[in-house]
Amino acid sequence: MARPQQEQLTPKQQVLRDLEDARASLAHHASLAAEEWSPKALLTRSVEKHRALWIGGAVIAGMALIKLVMPSASGRAGGRSENFLSGAKGSGLMALLLGPAIAFARRSVLNYGTQWFETYLRSKVSPNDSEPGAV
Repeated sequence: MARPQQEQLTPKQQVLRDLEDARASLAHHASLAAEEWSPKALLTRSVEKHRALWIGGAVIAGMALIKLVMPSASGRAGGRSENFLSGAKGSGLMALLLGPAIAFARRSVLNYGTQWFETYLRSKVSPNDSEPGAV
């Protein structure tokens, strides 16, 4: 039944209907592109793709913030030059804040390294490659 109605349309009506369909399709694709390129989506993809870098940056920013907020935690009295992390181990608040962050960063770096190494090995040792001298 749709066929006889389509033949009854004038060329101008058919062009207008096609234009309306194209506008609806364009609006749909524009909304999908806006969702995909929104700052939230870009940030989410970046964090998923570069998790270790984001964690490392957050740890560095956190240590810098703690150093700015509590300058006595980083520089001990008497002019001793101590490592920032060794001073953090002595301080209860610093150890409380940095302990889980370092453990989380270590786990993320190990996961990332494992995934990278597996991908590297798969690219080097492909089951589809059958070299004449390979065992």
